[in-house]
Amino acid sequence: MKIVCLIRPNPPLIYFANKINSEHQITEVIIEKPKFLSRNIFSEVKKHGFRGSFDILKRKILQKKNKTVDYNAWFGNKWETLDKNIPYLETDNINSDIVFNRVKEIKPDLILDHGTTIVKDHILQNSGLALNLHWGLSPYYRGTHCTEWALINWDPYNIGVTIHKLTKDIDGGSVLAQRRAEIKSNDTLHSINMQLTYLGTELILEVIDKLNNSEHLNFKKQDFSLGYLTYLIQWNHLLDKQIQYIERNNLIDIMLKKPSRYKKLPIIEMK
Repeated sequence: MKIVCLIRPNPPLIYFANKINSEHQITEVIIEKPKFLSRNIFSEVKKHGFRGSFDILKRKILQKKNKTVDYNAWFGNKWETLDKNIPYLETDNINSDIVFNRVKEIKPDLILDHGTTIVKDHILQNSGLALNLHWGLSPYYRGTHCTEWALINWDPYNIGVTIHKLTKDIDGGSVLAQRRAEIKSNDTLHSINMQLTYLGTELILEVIDKLNNSEHLNFKKQDFSLGYLTYLIQWNHLLDKQIQYIERNNLIDIMLKKPSRYKKLPIIEMK
């Protein structure tokens, strides 16, 4: 089976590719590196002042340390660098001509996407099947920052991961499999999302096993009226502060005891 993985160069996504390749050889990984305008130290000081910039720097150092703990806990040693034996292509646009031509040349049986920008139809048409790993239980939480929205909504029992067909609709393709996260009182946004990548990768491995055994895959169309779609433009620094407040005051512990919704909404489990 020819498999192409579409990712960005982030630790959980590198783990995603490495783990899959350790059990099923990946034909190629395509890494999207968008050209973002970086902010230098002088612009940070101009915007926040010396004290504000120093506080931000301290917070970033602490966050990096905590994130490394989460990476090691969920991913072992498979998150730091892409396995040197995996062929890869780098691009600043996942829908560029170079990606189109490479996918057309490979003609993969399976495209697996985790964390890139929206993949357009002209890329997908060259694959037998294309699947996305989404941090969120679709259709309840679709789009961006789904774990954050669930926490802000005090809805910890409906945080999870979805494997669905990759289509032009944002997280709108038919669902193949889902898994609910097991949230603990000492969890953070980051540790929850790392768990989602781990769980989603395990589901993907099950899917590949089924394809290799010529087993039928059952997809279920989503009912969008059951949830909502959030866009990146809806997120802002005030919402970031709400998440920081939740973590700083250990509100996830309280949330688990008194959620806004005790009901665990139905999910699709792969048979």
